[in-house]
Amino acid sequence: MIGRRRFLKRFLILASFIAASISAFITLPSMLRRSERTIEEKIIALPKPPPISMSVEDAIQKRRSIREYKHPIDLIRLSQLLLNSFKKVGEGYGLLTAALNEVDVYLSVGEEKVVGVPAGVYLYLRDEHALKVHREGNYLQELSSAALNQPWVEEACFNIVLFANLREDSRLREGVVELPHLCAGVLGEKVYLAAVGLGLACVVIGAFYEDRVKAIFEVDSAKTPLYIISVGDLV
Repeated sequence: MIGRRRFLKRFLILASFIAASISAFITLPSMLRRSERTIEEKIIALPKPPPISMSVEDAIQKRRSIREYKHPIDLIRLSQLLLNSFKKVGEGYGLLTAALNEVDVYLSVGEEKVVGVPAGVYLYLRDEHALKVHREGNYLQELSSAALNQPWVEEACFNIVLFANLREDSRLREGVVELPHLCAGVLGEKVYLAAVGLGLACVVIGAFYEDRVKAIFEVDSAKTPLYIISVGDLV
């Protein structure tokens, strides 16, 4: 009788273990899907911005490199700056058209420096006009250190970092070695003009340690940083 009870007890324990394992196996895919969905949903949709009222001629005359900032800045002006600087270009840029659209635009945002945007590293999604969370946290101090300790990188509200994918099959490698830098120059100038029109301040930085910048942004090994652009509100 005692042996029978032991057998039944062990049988029930084994059955419970098997049932729990089957349940976990069934629910695991759905848990993974929920986890993936949570990551994918970490996207900040940017508001549709009004047009910039300042003329291009006035913006050209007032364009300056400015290294002193106040913060925070509002989400509307961030949205205006990104859309006017980085929206996909049409055929007006000739041979640069396709290459310009391949440059990746990342942002490193400081703590409480942009209203509605937590500190973190973001990828700007051009087609959706939105920010996708890439890393959470404030990395401005690390980025400043990687940029030879230039203090305005840390003092800025956010830094735009342009990356080029230099794979052999990338348009940024076609024909002209300087093509990625030409694209960075064009996009950097658009940031300058948009910033002037929005009452913002910015400066383009070309001196930095590539490997350290790549480590902060955790990008693919084939991507190379071209420019850091520090942006903040006018003092």
